[in-house]
This record gives sequence, structure tokens and C-alpha cells, in this order.
Amino acid sequence: MRFLVSRAAGFVHPKSPFPLMATSTIVSSVAVTRKARLRGVVFDMDGTLTVPVIDFPAMYRSVLGDEEYLSVKAKNPTGIDILHHIETWSPDKQREAYETIADFERQGLDRLQIMPGAAELYNFLDSKKIRKGL
Repeated sequence: MRFLVSRAAGFVHPKSPFPLMATSTIVSSVAVTRKARLRGVVFDMDGTLTVPVIDFPAMYRSVLGDEEYLSVKAKNPTGIDILHHIETWSPDKQREAYETIADFERQGLDRLQIMPGAAELYNFLDSKKIRKGL
């Protein structure tokens, strides 16, 4: 039996008919000698339950400025932890950065789209009494 582990570290049932499986990444194949009981599923939002609509590079550029964004991105090509990066800034500069991030997130809420199959997956998990988390 093979299990898919999603990017959010939640487990997708191997026989699940829902299209969210296409967004998952195969982490490993595991031989299971006894039937494992799925106890819960943990999801993140962007790209798992919702269609990604926030332009993160634009948000980072807006918070950091073009020059600093390119510098930070070059040092961290796999991704930028913007919140960790700005925690060393002065309180006034942090407040301005958080306001910019909040503006981008509000704009994202205006365009929020549920990932196709997410509602069906939720109902399936609910019918099996499988716990869900965000």
C-alpha cells in the first residue's frame, strides 16, 4: 500500500477519489503489513485548500524593496521567511511591513477561491470521522 504525504504534512487516503491528490507530493512509499488507521489530516491553505492568489514575490518586494529582496532571495533560493526577516527591524518599520503584508492578504481574500475538490474531500473526511486541522 502506498501513501501520499501532502506538502502540508497531512495524509491523503490512498484510495481517495478527490483531485487534491494531484497537488500532493510523493514523499515515500511505505510497505504496510497491517491496515493503518488514518486519525487526522492537517492542511495548509495556499495550494492545498485554496487556489494560490497572493503574489508573494510582489509582497516581498513591497516590504523589502527591490534591492534587499534580490539579496535575500539570492541567499535563500528555496524561499523567504519574511516574518523572521523583519523581526530585527525597528518597531515602526515592522509595523509598516505588517501593514503591507496585511494589505496583500486582504486583497487575496477578495480573490479567494476554494481548490476544486476541497469541499468534497472535507465531506469525505467528515463522513469517516477523520479529524481535520489547518
